[in-house]
Amino acid sequence: MPIAVLPGQSVPSASASASARASAGRPVPGAKASPPAVPGLSISVTDGKTAVKPGEQLTYLVSVKDSGTLSARHLKITQTLPVGLELLSASSHGVAGKGQVAWLTSIPAGGAETFRVVTRVTRTPAQLLRLAAVACAEAQGSATPIVCAAHLDQLPAVADMSAPKASGSIGRALPVYVGGGLAVLAVGALIMIVGRRASRRRQPG
Repeated sequence: MPIAVLPGQSVPSASASASARASAGRPVPGAKASPPAVPGLSISVTDGKTAVKPGEQLTYLVSVKDSGTLSARHLKITQTLPVGLELLSASSHGVAGKGQVAWLTSIPAGGAETFRVVTRVTRTPAQLLRLAAVACAEAQGSATPIVCAAHLDQLPAVADMSAPKASGSIGRALPVYVGGGLAVLAVGALIMIVGRRASRRRQPG
C-alpha cells in the first residue's frame, strides 16, 4: 500500500516500525500495573437478639458478600450448632452434621448471598453463660477458613440448687427441735409421776 509523504517528513524505515510494534507489547517503564483480580469475602451472622432463654426459637441469618473483582467459586459456608441449640430448619438445602449446618455455593464478584437457620434453645449446661454461633466461609476441600464471624447471646443465670438456703434449713429444722424438746419434757414428767407413785406405796398405812 503506497504511503503518502508530506513535505519535510521522512519515510519510516521497516526496522523502526517493527521496533515500535514490539515495544507496544511491553510495559512502559514507570507505568503502574493494574492490581490482580481477587475475591474479597466478608461474612456476618446474627439472630437479632442479645439475650435468650430455653424454649425460645431463634432465626440466624448468615450473610456472605464478595466485594472483590473476582468471583469466589466453590465455597463451603458453615454455621455451628453448639450445645443448647436444636436445629429446626435450614434454607438453600443446608446439610446438618457434626454440630454444624453447611452449604455449597459460589459468590459472584460484587454479589452476596444470605442463608437462614431456624433453631430452638434447649437445656444448656449450668456453667454456660453465653450461646455462641460461629459462621465461616472456606474453599471446598480446605480445612482453613477464609473468613469467620460470631454472634453471642446472653443466657439466664442458673441458681445453685445443690446447697439449701439458710432460712429454709432453719425453717425445716425448727419442728425437729420443738418436737425433740416436747419429747424430753414428756419423758421427764412420766418419770416424776412414776417416782411419786412408788414413794406413796412405800409409806406405811
